[in-house]
Amino acid sequence: MRRRFRLSPSGGAPHDPWFHIGTLEVGTAVGVALLSAIAMLFGALTLMTPIPGKLILDPVAIAHGELWRIVTWPFAYPGGIGFWPVLTIAFFWYFGKDLEDNLLGRKRLLEFFIGATLVFAAISVLLYVSTGQVVTDSGLSTVEMMVLLAWIAEWPHRRFMFNIPAWVFGLVLVAVTVLGELQYRSWAYPLYLLIGIAICAIIARSLGMLSEHHIIPHLSRPKRAPKPPRSSRSPRHPSSRGPRVVAGPWEGSSLPAGPRESHDEARMNALLEKIHANGQDSLSEDEKAELLALRDRLRRR
Repeated sequence: MRRRFRLSPSGGAPHDPWFHIGTLEVGTAVGVALLSAIAMLFGALTLMTPIPGKLILDPVAIAHGELWRIVTWPFAYPGGIGFWPVLTIAFFWYFGKDLEDNLLGRKRLLEFFIGATLVFAAISVLLYVSTGQVVTDSGLSTVEMMVLLAWIAEWPHRRFMFNIPAWVFGLVLVAVTVLGELQYRSWAYPLYLLIGIAICAIIARSLGMLSEHHIIPHLSRPKRAPKPPRSSRSPRHPSSRGPRVVAGPWEGSSLPAGPRESHDEARMNALLEKIHANGQDSLSEDEKAELLALRDRLRRR
């Protein structure tokens, strides 16, 4: 039973999962998908109650103090179980896991998910405050679209079904969504979506994605400055010093050596740095296969 649920060791590699449930590796993509599935079941069980509606993104309610909606709306399913919500969760898992495994790692994908969630909540509130237009949202669909568009922007020439290039699929998806609202003379949701796409593109660029899209601003992430070493004060009068302590090491004593980076870890870090600098396509087929083999070998340790 102890092996059914075990946390991954602290300080693991960025592409390791957060924890395991049995043999299931739970990273950010899988974790969000599981939480969304549980939230959908909760929405179905409470379908005839006002509880699911208390979780959706509603700028009017947020303006009246219901601040929890800022973070709960991607997990709000007031309609319960449905085909499109289930498909959306599956898409988030598929494309999010590809980004997590091959580019971002668990932490930066989580940062992108949280960033997109907060960005769309802020846009909804600002539209309401500035124009009086109310844009509500719920479920994973909007954040999933941001993950999908980031995946497409990173690998625009990958193929979808019917051999359609990824960039064509993304362009059609955004165009149909926007035009579908504009035909009803509704401009608030298209504005909400397009502003969100633009800001999420900046977030993605700042997290290491979209390195070939130089038109997108890159916001440098703040780095913690290392603490300066503590300087020992020397006494003003050397003659007044007490007995002198001779610094070690002494004969027969040894200092424990710090953990050394293995050859596999060094090679994997080199390949990941190459991806971060030049994108996934900079790797040859042999290097991609080597990266997957290294990842699997390190996980088994």
